[in-house]
Amino acid sequence: MVDKGEELSLGVPKDEEVAAGGETVKRAYQPPVWKIHLSLILAQVIFGGGAVVGKLGIDKFNPILFAFIREGSAGPILCVCAYLKDRVLPDPKHIWWFLWTGLFIFSNQLCFIVGIKLSNPVVGSAWQPSQAVMVTAIAIGIGRERATLFKILGILLAFGGACFIVFYGAKMQAGSAELAGNILYFFNCLGTALYIICAQPIMKTYPAMSVTGWSYIVASLMMMVACLVGNSVHPIYDFICDDCPPGSKWHVPMNAVFALLYWILLTSVGAYLLMTWGSKYADASLVLSYSPLQPATSAIMSAILIAAGFKGKLEEPGLNILGVIGIFIGLGFVVYDNRKAQQAKGAEYLEVHSETAGESKENGSLNNVVGETKYGNPEIDGNEE
Repeated sequence: MVDKGEELSLGVPKDEEVAAGGETVKRAYQPPVWKIHLSLILAQVIFGGGAVVGKLGIDKFNPILFAFIREGSAGPILCVCAYLKDRVLPDPKHIWWFLWTGLFIFSNQLCFIVGIKLSNPVVGSAWQPSQAVMVTAIAIGIGRERATLFKILGILLAFGGACFIVFYGAKMQAGSAELAGNILYFFNCLGTALYIICAQPIMKTYPAMSVTGWSYIVASLMMMVACLVGNSVHPIYDFICDDCPPGSKWHVPMNAVFALLYWILLTSVGAYLLMTWGSKYADASLVLSYSPLQPATSAIMSAILIAAGFKGKLEEPGLNILGVIGIFIGLGFVVYDNRKAQQAKGAEYLEVHSETAGESKENGSLNNVVGETKYGNPEIDGNEE
């Protein structure tokens, strides 16, 4: 008998029974396909809109303070949601691991929010699809994934597109806010990629929502330190907040309230929950394939707001935005290669477990096929099972 919480990707509707080694197994709930696609689309649209809303919200507002309020508010909300859902708390021996995941979320959020303060939010959104390519490059570098022709081509194309975004038509003189913003976007995407790589082992032990919530708590503490440092070192503050009124280092203007609510409730909580739910039923290649919606949403929203007269500090992107084509094609190569690998692995799994199911039938126990989920992860616990 399969455990109630266990899901078998057998591709059949809810409550349908399938044969496995001569016994019937009831598949867990599988939502309609359109709901899965809609959740992933909405998440990317929210992310894309967040770049434009954030750009308007941090006008004459300290971006590090914005990031600190966002992290400090979203973290507890996610932790409460995770605890109510999973009833799991972190083991003290794993705290050091959450320090690493928190560090990468901190760098990701700080670099993006300061980046959209200094540069174009549409360009910032155009950088985001490169995260998947960076994850693949890092995974190959540390030996978690095998280098293939499509992956190598995808990485090179994405890297070339990113370089085009940064350097084509950029103001290269020292102190250029545009160049600094693009450099921060690079480190924003790198931070996200490192978070994904670092979180993978611990997500074998803890639910994804719990890992993100506790990582946000750690990131908010680091953001508080960054806020104190940024507000104390005048050259840093003057560069990142040259439009802020005197004496407003800790002031939250009214124009930032909506942006903060959007980023806390929609970007950090709503979009994350949509992504988590959609990823539960879709493979990684499908999830990644929707990331180009981020720059598309940012560009459309910016054009509408500029046409309507709500320009603020929004700017239409220059020709350097065409570098996103290289990122998209590179992402396509990586997604295609990952999908091929998953299909091959799935076929191998079905073949092996079909044979095992026959042997299990002779032993009179389907549990030998399904197995049991065991709490703990040797990769982070430091022991072997």
